[in-house]
Amino acid sequence: MKLRPLTIRRLFVWLALALTLCALPFPASQALAQTIELTVQDQDIELNALLEHRVDPDGVLNAANLIKSDVYQWDHDGFQAFGYTSDVHWFRLRLLRPPPVADEWVLELGRPFMDDVRIFIDDGRKMEEHRLGDHIPVAQRPLPTRMMVLPLKLPADRPITLLIRTQTTSATALTASLSRPLFFANREGRESLYYGVFYGIYIVVILFHLTIGSWIGDRLHLIYAVFASCQMISYTFINGYGQILLDQSWPYLSDRVINITNFTSCFLAIWLWIEILGMKRNYPRIFRVYQGIAGLFLAALVVGWGDLYPRIAPGAFFLIAGTSFASLGLAADQLRQNPAHRTLWFFTVGFAVVCVALSIHVSALLGLVPLYLLPENLHQISALTHLTLLSAGLIYRIREMNQERSSAREEAITASARADGQRSLVAMLSHEFRTPLVMIHSAAQMIRFRETAMASGTRERLERIEGTARRLSALIDVFLASDALDQGKIVLTPREGEISVLVERVLPQFGGQARRIQVAQFPPIRLIADHDLLGVALRNCLANALNYSPPQSPVWLSLSVTDGTVSICVRDEGPGIAAEELEHIGTPYYRGRHSSHKAGSGLGISMIRTIIQAHGGSMTVHSVLGAGTTITLSLRDFSAPSPA
Repeated sequence: MKLRPLTIRRLFVWLALALTLCALPFPASQALAQTIELTVQDQDIELNALLEHRVDPDGVLNAANLIKSDVYQWDHDGFQAFGYTSDVHWFRLRLLRPPPVADEWVLELGRPFMDDVRIFIDDGRKMEEHRLGDHIPVAQRPLPTRMMVLPLKLPADRPITLLIRTQTTSATALTASLSRPLFFANREGRESLYYGVFYGIYIVVILFHLTIGSWIGDRLHLIYAVFASCQMISYTFINGYGQILLDQSWPYLSDRVINITNFTSCFLAIWLWIEILGMKRNYPRIFRVYQGIAGLFLAALVVGWGDLYPRIAPGAFFLIAGTSFASLGLAADQLRQNPAHRTLWFFTVGFAVVCVALSIHVSALLGLVPLYLLPENLHQISALTHLTLLSAGLIYRIREMNQERSSAREEAITASARADGQRSLVAMLSHEFRTPLVMIHSAAQMIRFRETAMASGTRERLERIEGTARRLSALIDVFLASDALDQGKIVLTPREGEISVLVERVLPQFGGQARRIQVAQFPPIRLIADHDLLGVALRNCLANALNYSPPQSPVWLSLSVTDGTVSICVRDEGPGIAAEELEHIGTPYYRGRHSSHKAGSGLGISMIRTIIQAHGGSMTVHSVLGAGTTITLSLRDFSAPSPA
């Protein structure tokens, strides 16, 4: 259905009217300035909308002047929150108790994080002053409760004036209620039960994510556990329980704890979004921006946890709110592309709930919305909702990870079965090829020995036949040995033997190419190793050097002993290997760009490394473009030098 332009204009008009109404202040009745008369039916009176207010930026006003004089202007707009300010704020209330009404009442003030709260009670004859606030140790308060509580004994038929003076380094936000003692006690019991359940859920969830994160090695669970811990500690002091638990022995304890945990929570929230959205992979540019924002919160954590907090906190709250809403936009974009991503749905909805609640709460603290219009436990409700959704998302993430592992395991089994079949086929073909190759090589040798007088061209073709058969036979040996080493089917059979014997056995395998190999003089060394496998490794080293260097260039073979380590070095004058390719040398089937025009399988170097590592040694490759390559095989298990 399409909307007509007139309908759209009407919608915009109604929306503008609604926003205008929301922006208007909430005026209170003129009766607010009048005396509130208590009745017998009153058990609990919310005073939030009944308080008169005035601000004292310079802190020069005093209670006596405010009570005796009516020249001061008082606001009646019903607002009790005025943002992060160090100004002094005064609130006024007049009460009258008729004789039938009980005289014992309890005045309860919040929020618990207010630093300095002074209550002046004037009954026309005398004025009393009481000091409250979270800078006052719990033992010095009239009642050891989480809120600021003052028992009142009201005179009959004589109006009293209550003046409340507040000053704080955190947000200035005052709530007030007047209750009968029994009603107050019952409410305190219910709230203690509710908060006990609230913190119990938090502790269980934190321990769960710590355990799961440590068990499966999932970083996201661990980050969220620390994030939830900071949130719980912050709520504990914001709600006043931290001051009771620690007896508020240091006046600035709650201030510092709330400041530190708030900035730490903001930093961890950024980290969570980076992990959840895979920003480093999916949004590399935005990832750098988020890193910068996280750095700002770390800097705020260092410099802003003290007296600078009131100046930094509003900007920090708006920054984390803006970042969170931007993250929700990125999450919505990912969900649009992949609606079946259930884990991200949980994360997105969970953070959306807490972002909306945080925005409303901060707006109320800054005085943009009357505090009394908000649910008293807004952030507790939103926190539990967030906790439930995020935990469900993380649990579902475990399920997805298990499914991915199962799929990967099944694919690995399938690939292993396929590879076993391929290896069996290669082994069978290799064995089938070996016999005819041996026959071809033997026949070529027999012809060369019997036919001594043959043309030079015929002799060259015969040598090519022998060389090709020899290379194919060596290639089959490489495939079979490499496969057996990968499968762990070859068991080392170490024995003591001379290295010189090993070299003498390997060199003739290269036929006419052996004359290019320059063997340096080395001392006689008896090495304890599997000499057959070492022969395969040495032959492959020399074969690579001969194959990838100019046809007439020499290849050097040397042996040295340093600090108990035998080093066998093979050096050539080939084109060398680029630095970016060196890290891939030794990977099965990998061939560099200079080897594309050469015959080979890419298994030789991999097999050399596997054989040397099986002996507990190491292989290093040093190469410079245009200056050749040196392969060094290092072994430690050898016996003492044999006698000369």
